[in-house]
Amino acid sequence: MTTRELVAGILGPLIVATILWLPPWAFLILLATAVLIAGHEALTMARAAGIPCGRWLPLVALVATMVACWWYRGPGLIASTLAVLIILPAAQLAHPERPRGGLSAAATSCFVVLYLGLTTACVGWLRLLPADSLGISVLLFLFITVWLGDSGAYYLGKRYGRHPMAPRISPKKTWEGLAGGTAATIASAALCKPLLGIPFAWGHLLAMAGILVVAAPVGDLIESLFKRDTGIKDSSTLLLGHGGFLDRTDSILYAAPPLLAYLFLSGLIG
Repeated sequence: MTTRELVAGILGPLIVATILWLPPWAFLILLATAVLIAGHEALTMARAAGIPCGRWLPLVALVATMVACWWYRGPGLIASTLAVLIILPAAQLAHPERPRGGLSAAATSCFVVLYLGLTTACVGWLRLLPADSLGISVLLFLFITVWLGDSGAYYLGKRYGRHPMAPRISPKKTWEGLAGGTAATIASAALCKPLLGIPFAWGHLLAMAGILVVAAPVGDLIESLFKRDTGIKDSSTLLLGHGGFLDRTDSILYAAPPLLAYLFLSGLIG
């Protein structure tokens, strides 16, 4: 067993147990902690690329954004977004080196906070669905299908990958790996329906799987784009064999908003 598989074998069951057996607020605290670390990694990447963004104020704003969205729902999302767009650019005025780097620092700080904060809010909203059992089932569906889809893409791409999908952004990602990830995502979605007791019709379940088939790889490629631009291989080395928290949360965070939107627009949740 490689280090990658060992870490996955430990973290995966722990996350599932957290979703199943801890109260929602405990899961949200752990989720916010992981994303706070991911935010720190993103800001560190930006600073390494010469973008003079701050660190502590954006991280405080990230926590405040997640809490406001979970506590006040829609109004919290609007208020926190406006606060970030007003406060973080204004904070650049107090920096002694400004105006040099002011635009890039403000843009990066706002992006990191809103990108991570609002996508994480959607993950939390899935856990906070009024029907607790449904929230648990849908959240596990998201995690399990994305994990297994990512594993299918990794192992099939590693063994059979010949045609790069985005060679300038992520040379190791191949169309063969994408095909393997697609098959693994659909198969795991089909298994999740009886195992998790998801009460949606098969048509809705396949639509949800289709969303994840597209969104999860795109989220991964977006983070690869940022790493390629900043000249960094992994966001950190905290998770042995997996890189950093940003590396491990990119697909799930990016996939959560379209999945949540589908559930609302299709009337599956109110």
